Amino acid sequence: MKVHYTSLGLAMLFSLNAFAGETLSLKLVPERDCVLRNSPQEVVIKIDLSAIDDAHHKAHRPPLNLALVLDRSGSMEGAKLEKAKQAAMLVVDRLKQDDVFSFVIFSDDAQLVVPAQHVDDKDALKEKTERVEARGSTALHAGVQMGASQLDEYLSDQRINRVILLSDGLANVGPSSPRQLRRLGSQLAERGISVTTIGVGNDYNEDLMAGLAEASDANYYYVKDTEKLPEIFAKELGELQAVAVRKVRIEIVCPDGVKPLGFIGRSEKFEKQRAVVSLSQFLPGQDRSLFLRCQVNGDQPDVARVNVNYTDEADGGTAQTATGTAHIIFTDDQSRADGSVNRAVYAEKQLVLTAVAKDQAMEQADAGNYAAAATILNTQNAALSTAYADAPTSVQMKIRAETNNLNYFSGRFGYSGGGGTGGRSSTIQPRARPCNHSHSTHGTRRIEACTT
Repeated sequence: MKVHYTSLGLAMLFSLNAFAGETLSLKLVPERDCVLRNSPQEVVIKIDLSAIDDAHHKAHRPPLNLALVLDRSGSMEGAKLEKAKQAAMLVVDRLKQDDVFSFVIFSDDAQLVVPAQHVDDKDALKEKTERVEARGSTALHAGVQMGASQLDEYLSDQRINRVILLSDGLANVGPSSPRQLRRLGSQLAERGISVTTIGVGNDYNEDLMAGLAEASDANYYYVKDTEKLPEIFAKELGELQAVAVRKVRIEIVCPDGVKPLGFIGRSEKFEKQRAVVSLSQFLPGQDRSLFLRCQVNGDQPDVARVNVNYTDEADGGTAQTATGTAHIIFTDDQSRADGSVNRAVYAEKQLVLTAVAKDQAMEQADAGNYAAAATILNTQNAALSTAYADAPTSVQMKIRAETNNLNYFSGRFGYSGGGGTGGRSSTIQPRARPCNHSHSTHGTRRIEACTT
């Protein structure tokens, strides 16, 4: 086991790679370096993990345990379903004998087409895929559940356990809210299962599909042009076959005198000053971040100690550990404290808080409180606008996209409230975002494949 340690606190040190040349690097960046002495206040620490991006990097390829879950509801009829089946057959062609494959379809309910099995007879698997026809409604939750259950037989930390979900519309049978699907994603993540989601066309529920992927630590894709589906499946499968790091376990310990408040946008809890966060895998060059909230009051400069254990597939599957401690500086100078804010970290924090705000707004809208939902979104929109001016260019692009999205939804919630219909928010459809960009929310990546 290789062990690496860093102890960083001053802003100038955070520009350095903590572990140059290693597969996974750890940086601990406070939102502000200086805080007022003996003044209870919140401190946010960005826990940043990054896998090396080396063109000559050759990651070990662990076997896959893959469940393909396909929406075959009536709205998929025609080119959508045909291209989806072509993409599924491409997946089968690229799997190896030691991989495990299962295939689930859903409409009014979920149906098992191919039970979990090693990939021995590819022609037989493709023949079953070709026979799928469109009909019925969209029992998305049941489809994902069945796909995950197929992974159970071969579930192993020596495999990459992944569900790939493709759907073109709204879940309308069984649990169907973004909050319910996010909860399912979190439950699957605890079992070591991730769900990649692929939304097709302009009408799919992005908050639902993105939330499911984010909660389970996977990618989500938007595909406007169905001709791109085989390309997207090939991209996702290629990424699964080029994993740099797996089984990432992050342990965070706060010393006495520091009160941990939790993570922004994540459900993991602290017990006796300690919390553990697990992530599935990293691709070469991939970055992921957590935002830790703590309350400090006194002269304790150490805010959190972070230990990261992972399996390094670039080094033959060896176990490695990276360790670091986040520090802050105490001052009696208010202007020094105010001037120590890291604008990039502040802006990235606001992007994560935006996802939290959208969940809170949907809860209010589900209860018919549309005015409250719009207020939540407008408040967060104002915070994004404040963060925009000093944010890095790459973060500004993400803020613009989120600002447009929040403006749209707050307007729709306001309209629904004014109409007095009393209907549930699930009737409000998300607007498709502009094409040709991608962004991430604390690690999970959204990739768009569109034609202009």
